[in-house]
Amino acid sequence: MNIVEKILFNHSAEPVNNISPGDIVTVNVDRTIIVDMAALHPEFIENPPVKPFNPEKISLVFDHYVPAPGIEIANRVNRLRKLVNRWGITDFYDVGRGGISHVLGGEKGWFRPGSLIANTDSHTIATGAFNTLGRGLGTPEIMNIIATGKTWFLLGETLKVNLENSMRLGTSAKDVFFYMASVIGDVPNKNIEFLGNGIYSLNIDQRSSISTMCAEVSAEFAVFPEDKVLRQYMVERGYGNYRPAAPDRDAEYVNEVNIDMGKIEPMVALPDRIINNVKPVSEIGKVEIDVAVVGSCANGRLSDLRDVAEAVKNKKINDNVRFIVTPASKEIYEEALKLGYIDTIIKSNAMVTNPTCGACLGGHMGVVGNGDTVLSSTTRNFKGRMGAGGARIYLASARSVAISAINGYISGGFNE
Repeated sequence: MNIVEKILFNHSAEPVNNISPGDIVTVNVDRTIIVDMAALHPEFIENPPVKPFNPEKISLVFDHYVPAPGIEIANRVNRLRKLVNRWGITDFYDVGRGGISHVLGGEKGWFRPGSLIANTDSHTIATGAFNTLGRGLGTPEIMNIIATGKTWFLLGETLKVNLENSMRLGTSAKDVFFYMASVIGDVPNKNIEFLGNGIYSLNIDQRSSISTMCAEVSAEFAVFPEDKVLRQYMVERGYGNYRPAAPDRDAEYVNEVNIDMGKIEPMVALPDRIINNVKPVSEIGKVEIDVAVVGSCANGRLSDLRDVAEAVKNKKINDNVRFIVTPASKEIYEEALKLGYIDTIIKSNAMVTNPTCGACLGGHMGVVGNGDTVLSSTTRNFKGRMGAGGARIYLASARSVAISAINGYISGGFNE
């Protein structure tokens, strides 16, 4: 079995001798995460489960609308706060206390190697950086999991992606993903398993960026192995008691792709989609921008803020650019403050917001207007994603976004 198959097998709620692609597997879920977006679903706030199967395995995170941008949302999330008390949930992260669920889960030890996570957010595939399977599920299914602790998955085939060698200076994990997406295309109903000698050069931030973005190639699960990098992360945070999953020697894959990270240069996704729409920054010409955004579950991590601070140090952003930087969690914000990143970024005339999904979904903290040309390190760029449908949204790494904010046009690599 490969990693995906092994984790699902280990979580099977029914006695099975083996599982293979095409099987429907009923599984026990280790943790269920609910985000504030659930408050927008009437079936959830008007008729929630009477009680959870185990309140200690449920987390509620306010991350999309933090703080609430309007009266309607404020009233709706207040109903979630009441549900927390009714259910006796202790893992509740309200305004100012947490961050984006996919980032917070790694910080708080919810994502243990070999575990299985369900969330009400589509980028839950981010858990793969931790040798953990995670899936974003619809509200009705999440309600079922809250009540029973179980769900089911149709096991798909798995694509093996070997990441070889190390990234060159000036290139990021986001660039690696974009290059990979240009090679493998859309892979609906399939999983991705990352192996190869290059993974050992990738830290958890970088792995998280890649696994998070795999939602954009329609992957069901995307997972890294448990290795010395992940073990060190878990030891440093004092998280033990887990059962990692490794592929068997005879593990089967639908296909195998080799990616040489050492040959990848800064990349950019052109407006409206990622699939079949990615180019090296060096090939797109001089594209002037109005808005630059760094943040989201894909690229609002500490290493991203470091890249931004390095790019803008002792410089001012272009007068025609509005630059918004959003840390992905309170912990990241606090550490960036200690390291001086926030001060450096603010002095460049960029704006640093509180931790939230914010501009990524066009909720607030950076909604864009018609005619805006946007370069963002967030996750998606379809029309209307970050606000007005008339905006043109390009996607790139945090480093490239910051350099572009200085130059006033899409740029990559290093700012001289």
